[in-house]
Amino acid sequence: MTEKPHQPSIFISHSSQDRDFALKLADALTDAGYRPWVDVEAIPDGSSWAREIEKAVTECGALIVVMSKPARDSEWVEREILLALDLHKPLLIARLDDAPLPIALINRQFTDFRKRHEPAFKRLIAALGKIQFHQPPPPPTGREAIKLAPTPNSLNYFKYMEQLPNGVENARIARSLFDWAKDNTDSLTFSGRSEPAFHAHIWVGAGGVVVFSVRSFSKQPAVEVPLQYLMPFPPYDQAVERLAVLDALNRLSTTPIEPSRADRRPTLPLAALATAAALDTFTALMRDVVAKIRASAAG
Repeated sequence: MTEKPHQPSIFISHSSQDRDFALKLADALTDAGYRPWVDVEAIPDGSSWAREIEKAVTECGALIVVMSKPARDSEWVEREILLALDLHKPLLIARLDDAPLPIALINRQFTDFRKRHEPAFKRLIAALGKIQFHQPPPPPTGREAIKLAPTPNSLNYFKYMEQLPNGVENARIARSLFDWAKDNTDSLTFSGRSEPAFHAHIWVGAGGVVVFSVRSFSKQPAVEVPLQYLMPFPPYDQAVERLAVLDALNRLSTTPIEPSRADRRPTLPLAALATAAALDTFTALMRDVVAKIRASAAG
């Protein structure tokens, strides 16, 4: 097919381990009249690889990310995605396997290549045909901007967690802890792209303290109680008080937490809080921790 006139390039972001698929995708785009940009073919000899990649993303009409486990682990794929999002480029996803989508992509539609490739190529090219390259859409605003943000927040974090093992149940527990923290602590913050987390703070001392965090570890999401951060605040400057918290966590856990963790950041699998009774026991423990630290700060 003849290339469409004045057609900007289509950047194909991929891991080197998915190069064969990226080249097949490039052939399909070429056959459909598009101008694909693939780093294995498009970077001139002697050029700066990083500079050429940045230039290609900046000038492209859209970016297609070939998402797979290797791509999920690739720092360069992440950089290309984030640059494209920062520039408000149209972004399409070709999903090759069941690797969790990164937080930056979690609320975006994808084309499913996990089974039959030929129909998926047609769907992806049809989606590309709906893009007005010379009239890029305005950047999202309001709630939509928050959902599509490349960093974790309350509108994408729980959907991200749903992808993980036992995801729906763990997301339910995490949301219950989030709602409890909204009512009983002073602020909630999010962090992390590869393994997003949220943190419940109380504002005491010079800069406040995190009383617990919920971390979306890929193998086993967990709630973390950073006892080492509590050590400056009475009564948790005393080892016996930290060990009492650790003992309470151990009563909820099926795997013993070593006493040495009383000076560190012990974690409890979210699955340990699956029942209403276990969740109530944990939040009662956190309520007691918050009350004691606030009382010591007020005194």
